[in-house]
Amino acid sequence: MASHLDSPFDLERCGPAVDLALEEVNERFLSQHRIKLRKVQASYPSCSGTRAPGLAADMHFRDDVIAFIGPACMFALEPVARLAAYWNTPIITGMGDQLQGIFKDKSQYQTLTRMSYCQCRLKLVFASIFKQFGWKHVALILDRSDLFSLTVGKNLEYGLKKLGLLTFVRELDGNDEEDHDSYLRDASMYARVLILSVRGALVRKFMLAAHDLGMTKGHWAFLDVEIFKGSYWSDHDWETGDKYDSKARKAYEALLRVSLLQPTSDRFQDFSDRVKERAQSDYNYTISESEEVNFVIGAFYDGVYLLGMALNETIVEGGNITDGLAITRRMWNRDFHGITGHVRIDDNGDRDADYSILDLDPITGKFEVVAHYYGLHRKYSPVQGQRIHWPGGREDPPPDVPKCGFMGNHPDCKDNDLHLCF
Repeated sequence: MASHLDSPFDLERCGPAVDLALEEVNERFLSQHRIKLRKVQASYPSCSGTRAPGLAADMHFRDDVIAFIGPACMFALEPVARLAAYWNTPIITGMGDQLQGIFKDKSQYQTLTRMSYCQCRLKLVFASIFKQFGWKHVALILDRSDLFSLTVGKNLEYGLKKLGLLTFVRELDGNDEEDHDSYLRDASMYARVLILSVRGALVRKFMLAAHDLGMTKGHWAFLDVEIFKGSYWSDHDWETGDKYDSKARKAYEALLRVSLLQPTSDRFQDFSDRVKERAQSDYNYTISESEEVNFVIGAFYDGVYLLGMALNETIVEGGNITDGLAITRRMWNRDFHGITGHVRIDDNGDRDADYSILDLDPITGKFEVVAHYYGLHRKYSPVQGQRIHWPGGREDPPPDVPKCGFMGNHPDCKDNDLHLCF
């Protein structure tokens, strides 16, 4: 794993979760077989494919490892996952979400299991929202200069076009000082629902521009993606401490946000406390009290736990625990209750994750969960007792198509009086 990268999936954050899961697996599943798994650990200073394959080779030839946990970052994961397939060794990651969806094609990564989520399913999450509110004309603006925004945007572009929902797409370079108004005006000719697949600071700029154009009064709906809170993917909050905060807060009332469902059970809270303790004692790293133990950390725990279940079943049935492909197939296409909640790994080795839809509470100024998308049921599920605060005092969502059309030229809105010109 990457070390001291200040990412959500650093060794210092995820390592304690792996250790806790390893202890659980050894005690619950393997002690009865008089087998104990031992951890071999290595780290690298940056998310690149330069050192990780060499470290994996050392582990394979020198330590004879039977499984790889990580890497998490995609550039390191890709070459290691190829090697793991060649060596017939299971490889489990709590991340691996980008690189234009290449990990979804398991022909080159036959032993890779992804425990977090697949960007390929974001189209289904958004489609469930659009179905709930009757929206069939959707615009998308994506930032090609930011890798996460680009890959999310491209996955949404491909998926929503296929579903016949996307009517406008525009790319921009988020590093350029561009006129955001023009993008919004262009989108307005095709849709009143706009996805912003851009970094957090750009979301704020677009929302401020939309507010100035009168687009945040209830006739438009905006959506963005914040997989989970954290500075690594840039801050998506409206508040930055500048003179535009009050305007931004008002503008964000027109924004819905899609995030991974963050576990909140007592079991996960206890797990979070133990991860923070282990990070301090075993990794000399302090996870601040205000920082949430994120979904990826829990996903790594669940990945090790799933490996333990597969090894136990293999031993009970007289199988070979060094047959990586056989172990991997036992981990795919199955459900279990993990530390992050219900875990379903599909028949392609990817987690069918659950998501939350959040809305800004105009009283508190905080985003609150108003609905969930459950991967198992694949539909929008409102949270009981919660409602979306539509801007402009609306009680219902903005219509898919304005009364007078996107260009304001619908025949029903034209002056039907006869005018004679002399």
